[in-house]
Amino acid sequence: MLPNFVLIGFMGCGKSSVGRRLSSLTGHRFVDSDDLIVKTEGRSIAAIFDASGEEGFRDVEQRVLADLVGVAGIVLSTGGGAILREANREALKKIGIVVWLDSAPQVLFERAMRSGKRPLLQTGNPRDTFDRLLTSRLSIYETIADFRFDSSHVEQDEVAKKVLDQAMRIQSQRG
Repeated sequence: MLPNFVLIGFMGCGKSSVGRRLSSLTGHRFVDSDDLIVKTEGRSIAAIFDASGEEGFRDVEQRVLADLVGVAGIVLSTGGGAILREANREALKKIGIVVWLDSAPQVLFERAMRSGKRPLLQTGNPRDTFDRLLTSRLSIYETIADFRFDSSHVEQDEVAKKVLDQAMRIQSQRG
């Protein structure tokens, strides 16, 4: 039986795109934690940030992730900051194999700025904010991940295939 897959990484690393492709390869249901948060709250991520701040958003995120522990047959794409809370890190490890999708900082920044929907980058100096946030999270991604995959110059279909291959090797080693 295939394990669950948990995709972590900084904004712009391709968690949602790769997650959808991985879902197609495995037959698992694709779950985006940000989409679940929006559905649970009945309002956008930006509206949650505006009304409750980042801390309020993180509270909802923690509840949503805890509810996924024990659910089988999923590919979970997390928000970039989901790893900030210890309770979330523990939940993610229980949900499935944790894959850190990473890319070169410039690639991540360009991808993140394309969407225009990044509440944490709505600042006077988005690049400075981006660099500060990325630096503060790198060691956490490294600590929690079962493995890291650099997707800087790899097509998303290929990333999904390679992630599946590596995850299956890890699954077989775990028995």
